[in-house]
Amino acid sequence: MARRLIIVGAGVTGLMTAKFLVDRGFSDILVIDRKYPGSGGSFRCATGVRASFTSREHIKVMLRAVDLWPKLSKELGIKYSRDGYLWLLTRDRDVEFFREAVKFQNSLGVPTRLVTPEEVRGLAPTINTSSVVAAVYDPIAGKASCFDSVTNTLTHLLARGVEVKWGVEARKIAREGGGLVVETNIGSLRADSVLVAAGDGSRRLLETLGVDLPIRNLPKHALVTEAFRPVFKPLIIDWATSSYIVQLFNGNFYIGADIPEVYDTVAKVKLEFLRKAAKVWTSYFPWLREVYVLRYWTGYYDMTPDHHPVIGPVEGLEGVYVAAGFSGHGFMMSPAVGEALASYILGERPLVPEFERLSPGRFARGELIKEIAVFG
Repeated sequence: MARRLIIVGAGVTGLMTAKFLVDRGFSDILVIDRKYPGSGGSFRCATGVRASFTSREHIKVMLRAVDLWPKLSKELGIKYSRDGYLWLLTRDRDVEFFREAVKFQNSLGVPTRLVTPEEVRGLAPTINTSSVVAAVYDPIAGKASCFDSVTNTLTHLLARGVEVKWGVEARKIAREGGGLVVETNIGSLRADSVLVAAGDGSRRLLETLGVDLPIRNLPKHALVTEAFRPVFKPLIIDWATSSYIVQLFNGNFYIGADIPEVYDTVAKVKLEFLRKAAKVWTSYFPWLREVYVLRYWTGYYDMTPDHHPVIGPVEGLEGVYVAAGFSGHGFMMSPAVGEALASYILGERPLVPEFERLSPGRFARGELIKEIAVFG
């Protein structure tokens, strides 16, 4: 017997899509994951939520997400705090670029502003601003617990009859009769519709349907330290080095830093990352030299050529939907993406029109979008 919908990938995007569907009365959903819920990018992410991007599409999608996060926090008990983002600028040319970026963001409703080094010290006490020329502050940005977002949404779904199976690897999708078949390690699963939200595995799975999406996996690195009392609230980015630091809800410092990597290679721990992360952030916070690193892990940004996600129905394949290629921004977008995908699956257009510019077919049409504000 065929399901109405199979969602491949029990990360936050797949789970949020199921949540928006069941809340509208849609039933008979099966969510599968080759490992366990949240095991891909969801449990590895930096928890940040922002609308301070440089494309209309990203800004409009993220403004919707910024609006939804506090509502989901209240409904599902997800820890969420609107603590801001702080972009540190140490080069004059970056100040000029961000001056224009702020104007663009303001024109679309994002209240970013340039701030002085003195204001930076007020937002992040104990920071050394000797190298800072200026900074950009985004007051409506914040952070959300990635663990709550997955586990609490999962609990919500299970209570409403959604079936979630993990340890189930989707290997192929095929058309059979008027429906779809997902071939897995436990056998064939039939459905009227399939949503592929499998992170770094999405491209391979869609290739079995003859769909070639330009998504490439770029290894990324992150560490977390021991926990301390609250020191600063914003997520802080050093733009010149593409590095960031955020103090998580339980007091640990989460640090990411960009190092040279090769697309579509196995992510491995590298001493180079630890050296760069330590060098960048001990220069800003000298007391970090005394802080212990508890864990270091790797993951992937599933990147597209224009650094924008691929979201929506796959043209020419009725009943097949995709949500992938988030280029490091999938967690923060997930409420808005889940809402939009639910609309697509229900035969409606998304509430935010800009989602339609993120369709899988844009690459074949040459309708790429430009985004610069990618880091980490």
